[in-house]
Amino acid sequence: MHRSRNVLALAAMLSACASPTPTPVSAPQVQELRHFERLQDVFRNQYTGRQTIDFVAAGRVTVLEAALDGYPGNAYVRCRFQYQNRTARPVVQAWVSLDVLDANGDVIDTRTSCLILPTATAIQRGSYFVDELRTPTLDAHKLEGWSWRLRCDAQLETADEPLDPPAAEWAPRASEPFIRRSR
Repeated sequence: MHRSRNVLALAAMLSACASPTPTPVSAPQVQELRHFERLQDVFRNQYTGRQTIDFVAAGRVTVLEAALDGYPGNAYVRCRFQYQNRTARPVVQAWVSLDVLDANGDVIDTRTSCLILPTATAIQRGSYFVDELRTPTLDAHKLEGWSWRLRCDAQLETADEPLDPPAAEWAPRASEPFIRRSR
């Protein structure tokens, strides 16, 4: 009789350990997540569709997609963009930066993408890049009046400068005649 009671008690203890009850999520965390989701909805409603920005002497940047992503405590602005060389000359390299600004217009954080071709050639007029930047908001998105912006700068290809004084033309030296003699 004692043995069957012990077996039943052991079985009850094992079943209690095998199926732990889920711990409820604390209310402040749920409220913070709901608040972040509302901020994401506001951001999504403000930045819909493509936006094209022309930068004088640097090119054109088209925002393909902008979103407030992440989770509470680690939020960031994600911007997928297309850079196009619209300058008169080829571009050696271009830089596109995504800045997060506070209500006063001060930069909170920034990330930059350097756009260069993998070959040693310049970006010709009309050529384009597609890239994505993610800049942390560092909780600036919780404050009223925060914003973000894109900046673009480009290094244009320059013409070769003539040498002063001119360099002498290089020509290969005439080779000595090769005479073969049999022995």
